[in-house]
Amino acid sequence: MPYHISRAADRVFSEVKGIPGLTEAIMVGEEHGSHHMEVSLRKLEAGATIGWHRSPFEESWVIRGGSGRVSLAGLVYDLGVGDYGVAPVGLTHSLTAGDGGLEYFCVKAPKPPNFEGARSQIAAPPIEGENLGRPSESDPRHRFVGHFEESDMGPVHDLNMPGYHGPNIKNIYIRMMVDQLLGAQHHTVFMAKIAAGSGPGRAAKVHYHPFEEIYYFIDGGMHGWLDGNEETTETGDLVWVSTDGTHGFINENNVDARWIEVQSPVPPTSDAFFFPDDWKNLPEHTH
Repeated sequence: MPYHISRAADRVFSEVKGIPGLTEAIMVGEEHGSHHMEVSLRKLEAGATIGWHRSPFEESWVIRGGSGRVSLAGLVYDLGVGDYGVAPVGLTHSLTAGDGGLEYFCVKAPKPPNFEGARSQIAAPPIEGENLGRPSESDPRHRFVGHFEESDMGPVHDLNMPGYHGPNIKNIYIRMMVDQLLGAQHHTVFMAKIAAGSGPGRAAKVHYHPFEEIYYFIDGGMHGWLDGNEETTETGDLVWVSTDGTHGFINENNVDARWIEVQSPVPPTSDAFFFPDDWKNLPEHTH
C-alpha cells in the first residue's frame, strides 16, 4: 500500500525486549511498507533508563509527557514537555525517565536494519558531561536539542519551505524542529498546522514527493485523499505516505488541525513537491 493509517483507537503498547521499563507502540515501520523510517510512541517508566548506546541510524524525539534526562555528545539535558532532539548516527547517548515517567514521540531514520547479524542498539561506554539544564535555542553551548512552545506557531500563509513555495498549499504554518541545522542528515521533524475552515482549494492540493512522510495529528484532524481514497483523521491518528504516494487534505472543522510531520530522506532543496493537476494542465506540442 502507498499509505498507512495508524488509528489512535487501535494502538497497543508492548514491552521492548532488553530494555526494562520501556514500552512502545510502533505506528509505522517496515511492516507497513516504509523503507526509510520507523515512528513510534514510547513510554519509559519512572527511573527507568535506556543505557549508553549508539545506533546505525538517527534517533530523534519530541517529549509529549513527563520528564527525564538525556545525555549525548558529552552534554546532559533535563527534558520536559515540548523539548526535542536528535542523536546522529553513531553518537553515544542515553535516556532516563524522571519520577513521573517519560512519554515521547520517537523517529528512527533510516529505519533499523533487519538483515542477519544486524544490531540496532550497540552498547557503548558512558560519556559523562556538563548538565546544561533544559534545552535552549539561545544558548550557543547547546547542540542537537531544542524546545517548542505553542507561541512559536505564527499566522498561516501559502507554503514557503525548502523544496516548494507556491499557492497549492495554503493556510499553513510550519515550525522546523529536527533538521540539518540540528544535526540530522536523514530526516526532518516539524510542527505544522492548517487553519480551521480551509476547504477545497484552501488547504493542501493532491501531491506527491520523492520521500516518505508522516502526519501525526495532535489536535484536530483533516479529511483527505490518499492514493485516490477518501479518509478522515482525528486527534491521535497517524498517516504515512510512501515515496510517490499521492495525498491531499482539507480542514473544514472549526478548529485548527495540528500535527507533527516527519520526512525521510531529507527533501531536496527543489522539486520536492509534485502536483498531478499542474502536470495534466501542461499543453501538448507537436513537432
